[in-house]
Amino acid sequence: MRAQRLTHLEPQVVAKMKSVITCQKPDVIQNHFGIGLNTWVKLRDGKAIRHSVAIRLLQRLQRDEVI
Repeated sequence: MRAQRLTHLEPQVVAKMKSVITCQKPDVIQNHFGIGLNTWVKLRDGKAIRHSVAIRLLQRLQRDEVI
């Protein structure tokens, strides 16, 4: 089995994401960013997430003009 490729997001990006949301409920996180609560907790705690998820998230943030 192949090892997962992980990526850290820049702290500024996560800080910008935090500023966009009013609460951290799972449905709010999913609706704003298209990620699950577990992924959000990893980002919030400065941990790495799967590279493929990071790419999709960054594309979505750019599309929605969050970053």
